[in-house]
Amino acid sequence: MTIYEGPIEWLDLELFSATPVFNTKAVVQQTGIAAPTLRAWERRYDLLSPERADNDYRLYSERDIALIRWLKARTDSGISISQAISLFRHLNQEHKELMPLPQQQPAVQVEEVSVFHVAVDPFSSTQSLSWEKELQEPSTSHSAERFVASRTNINYAATHNMSLVREHLIEAFRILDEPAATMMMGSMLTIYSVEQVCTDLITPTLWQIGQLWGNGQLSVSIEHFASNFFRALLTNLFHVTPGPREGPLTIACCAPGEPHELAALMLSLFLRRQHTRVVYLGQSIEIKGLIHTIRKLSPTLICISLTMPEYLPALTQLATQIQQMPPPRPIFSFGGQVFAHYSQAIPQIPGVHLNGDLKDIVAQLHSMVMNTQRTQNNA
Repeated sequence: MTIYEGPIEWLDLELFSATPVFNTKAVVQQTGIAAPTLRAWERRYDLLSPERADNDYRLYSERDIALIRWLKARTDSGISISQAISLFRHLNQEHKELMPLPQQQPAVQVEEVSVFHVAVDPFSSTQSLSWEKELQEPSTSHSAERFVASRTNINYAATHNMSLVREHLIEAFRILDEPAATMMMGSMLTIYSVEQVCTDLITPTLWQIGQLWGNGQLSVSIEHFASNFFRALLTNLFHVTPGPREGPLTIACCAPGEPHELAALMLSLFLRRQHTRVVYLGQSIEIKGLIHTIRKLSPTLICISLTMPEYLPALTQLATQIQQMPPPRPIFSFGGQVFAHYSQAIPQIPGVHLNGDLKDIVAQLHSMVMNTQRTQNNA
């Protein structure tokens, strides 16, 4: 997979001459793109439009050459030409939308009062909530004015920097602007891998929302909106990602009673993208129902996520019942933020404790599944 480590440089074509003066040979020499490839790009994508000289030869401008070089830099980084052209068109449209207006109104200073304490869970990528006092909501119209004003002053060379996008996502969440958030996430998923968007954008964004909430700068409604937005996005990505129809089965879900599901959902998405046959069962799994499913489908691996300590006894009960099943029983694995504070509970749960970076956990689980399959095949 291709992962970009830095921002995508914006190409301002207005800085280059549009006068057609370069023949095909000169363009090939300056860009390193072969003539048949240039003609293919012209036919398929309608992006380059060289003029014809009197002898019917193609003539390109400096603007054409700049665009070809920009596209080549993207394809050299590993993405396809169709993705590179889609990216250019998206950036071009976004650039037009974000150009400063002739007369801008000054940004309105907004006083926001939020009054919640939040426990942030990096494994579940969501928060457990507790009321402390009443909430005074900020003015939506004033927040909208501030968000629009901030977007008109973006340094476009850094438009796709993770930290900058995170700040603009939070501003979109503040005013419940789902279309803006959807546009930004679509743009990021065009450029970065799903794994990098999850680990470097979605999880830190939810962490920051939790910090803002704890500092009295964000409301519970905003946290719910952001969590539900990301839940819908990850669910859609999971269902549109093709997975194998055969092979060892992995079942992922939340512990009995556990409502925080983003970590289990993200883990399921990562596993499927690694060509693991995985089924995601969602929040608060019922012990009896899961045991019945295990007996019927004989999965190789069970992955359980837990955030809230009150559900530790139920998780222990589930793990014990699975351990008591006759072989071949599935591997039972579990993880979550709760174990950072209740590490003494880990030895009491029969199974494999998952801890660390989500990508490392996926690699660990994939290795466990493959080793189990080899063992069964050799038996």
